[in-house]
Amino acid sequence: CTLCSLCVLCDLFSSIGGAIKPVVTFTPNWGNILGGDDVTLTCDVPSTVPEEPRTYHWYKDKRPIPGDQQRLHIFVSSVERDSGDYQCQTIGGDISDPVFLNVTDNYLILQRPPSVIYEGDPLTLRCHHWRFYDAINKKFYKDDQEIKSSESDSTFHIPNIMMSQSGLYKCTKQIQLNGGSNVQELSDVSLISVKELFSPPEIKVTPSRVIEGDEMTVRCDTRLDPLRGGTELYFAFYRDGRTVQGYNVSDTYRVQSSQLEDSGNYTCEVRTRSDTVRKMSDEIYIQIYEFFSPPEIKVTPSRVIEGDEMTVRCDTRLDPLRGGTELHFAFYRDGRTVWGYNVSDTYRVRSSQLEDSGNYTCEVRTRSDTVRKMSDGLYIQITQIHDYTVQNIIRLVISGFVLSAAVCFTYFHNKW
Repeated sequence: CTLCSLCVLCDLFSSIGGAIKPVVTFTPNWGNILGGDDVTLTCDVPSTVPEEPRTYHWYKDKRPIPGDQQRLHIFVSSVERDSGDYQCQTIGGDISDPVFLNVTDNYLILQRPPSVIYEGDPLTLRCHHWRFYDAINKKFYKDDQEIKSSESDSTFHIPNIMMSQSGLYKCTKQIQLNGGSNVQELSDVSLISVKELFSPPEIKVTPSRVIEGDEMTVRCDTRLDPLRGGTELYFAFYRDGRTVQGYNVSDTYRVQSSQLEDSGNYTCEVRTRSDTVRKMSDEIYIQIYEFFSPPEIKVTPSRVIEGDEMTVRCDTRLDPLRGGTELHFAFYRDGRTVWGYNVSDTYRVRSSQLEDSGNYTCEVRTRSDTVRKMSDGLYIQITQIHDYTVQNIIRLVISGFVLSAAVCFTYFHNKW
């Protein structure tokens, strides 16, 4: 799993902002080997400049050991001589973190990589026996449940390991001793603990109470493990299950001027660049509050006769938290402006005429024009004066007729 070690190398380099801190890697990439096995240790130094000749220093258990080259070869390893923590350093550079090489004097071991295992990493385990013996019937177990059996393959591979796959892994082999006359089943175990690469994301919104017209910032908050601080993550945002911002490196979704239709259930999803790990946040409902209520046309008097003073008001209510906001109002009749935008919510006609009749609407907007709303239409009829006089005359004539009929009826009734 040399690729794993190189990924760790890149991540460490990124997380320390370009400082030259080397990383010790093993080839083959096993943290535990049998006595007599060979292994090569490499001092990998990240750099943004072309390679230059370097002098290397090697340490075992914090003590200098011979070697000034990038690679340190250990041939026919021994438990006493070669087990320990290894570090390397270049002149003028930082010393690497220690990496432990475990040399075991057994017939069989379950080998694993030396580095910390994170979710999304590939993991290979190897059931390795002493090279001077033959072995058959290799089996792998996780938490005492068999997961693989093979006559020829001594490895077990997981392409993208998840945290749920942490557990106690075991391998068994039948080792043929004394030329095959003696067969023993040997086993070894290794506790595999998979670390979280980044925490489950959480939606955070600013401001905490969003009013229409506000700039709203929705952030997908997660925390990378410090040892993988350079891992590139991608973020996506959803409202009511629909994508509002596709995957990119920004953990923030911004709405410059929030509208009521931006209300909804928001979630975000985070994934690695390779898409080996992805996590979805819980839902959070974001309510966009009205800056001011939809306006409503109100007219005084309720019945306007030509010559009357007519007052048309554009009625709306501001959110209490924005009570000092300056609003501008405009009035329209049959779609044409009769009163352009200004701070007055009232349109007055001193002496109404018949041509002032029509379908009235008003519009309200903020001074910055981030929010504007139109009222429904209200038809205002200006009544003619003469129509009103004729009606009175008709009423008077009818009343006179009724009165005359009553008098005549009374007169003839008394006479008879």
